[in-house]
Amino acid sequence: MNSMATLTFMISSIPVIVYFIYIAAAITSKSPPPISVESLPQISIVIPAYNEEAVIEDRLKNLSEVYPKNKMEIIVSNDGSNDKTEMIANRAFERYSLCGKVITHERSGVNKAINRGISKSTNDIVVITGSDGLFDENTIPDLMGTLLSSDDIGAVSGDIVTYADGDTLFSRSEGAYRSIYGKICTWESNLHSTYCFNGAVVAFKKKASSFLNTRRGADDASMAMSVIRNGYRCKYVSTAKFYELVPHEFSEQRRQKIRRATRLLEATLFNRDVFSPKYGKFGVIVYPLRFLMFFVVPTAFFLSLILWTILFASINLLYGIVFIAFIALLLFSGKIHANIVSSFIIYQGYLFLGMFNILRDVHIWEPNERTKI
Repeated sequence: MNSMATLTFMISSIPVIVYFIYIAAAITSKSPPPISVESLPQISIVIPAYNEEAVIEDRLKNLSEVYPKNKMEIIVSNDGSNDKTEMIANRAFERYSLCGKVITHERSGVNKAINRGISKSTNDIVVITGSDGLFDENTIPDLMGTLLSSDDIGAVSGDIVTYADGDTLFSRSEGAYRSIYGKICTWESNLHSTYCFNGAVVAFKKKASSFLNTRRGADDASMAMSVIRNGYRCKYVSTAKFYELVPHEFSEQRRQKIRRATRLLEATLFNRDVFSPKYGKFGVIVYPLRFLMFFVVPTAFFLSLILWTILFASINLLYGIVFIAFIALLLFSGKIHANIVSSFIIYQGYLFLGMFNILRDVHIWEPNERTKI
């Protein structure tokens, strides 16, 4: 019994230690103030799109309002949409006097759609964004300010501000998750680099990046990894906002989060050779901690739940039942009030299930239903 209790305690300590480091780092890390640029640069904006007829016009209208039209070209990389995405986008280019085009190709996944968009771009700086959200007037300028502030910064990403049509445990969990996610990315960024970008608000220098792997890895994390491999840094810009509508129903969030977890796990696993002093503090601190967070912590967390249940139940069956009830109470406490503990449990589940998906080909998926913000 003592040996089992010792083993259970040791396994349980892994998530506690890893997240203690992250929470302490998030609390003590401060976001740098936004950096202004004297003259906004010429940029290309790439929007991967699949069946976006409900939102693509609003997205293009939004871009026309937040950055000088004469300093941007917009490329909608239409990934085999079978709705009116292409027609509506072309009409929006004319309506809002935008320089841009739609390139249409067969369905092949977001990474390939992004690669195609980049290959058609004509500027040295490229912004990648989603078709189902909005920027504010500071988003792109703040990205540009940090990106151009140093020659060794190759890519930047901004912060996600979430909205939901319904107030549920799962929409609340997303809010709690976002409250700490950006702070962790800021700490990593201050230390050296973060590769946990938000794909809907990314900007990079072409000279710093390679094309994305078209079948493996999340587009945002893969982009950041390629930049870091090329000797540049990746920065998180907390003032550059992307306003996104998130699922509030469990079925929709589960599908989205497991897919995203899978792709992020892929990018982490297939770039494991960056675990090296060659990549500075990123290679010896940031990447190892993220590997622990993504692979070891979910496994240790659920294994420890099983072991604690067995341990308590071996003393008294009622103790085991009470322990399970306590964990369930922590989980569903997020329905009453958004909190990190409830969100932590939910996201460990997504990461754990994502590990089982790594062997599957998930580079093409059906997006959630699009709704205007």
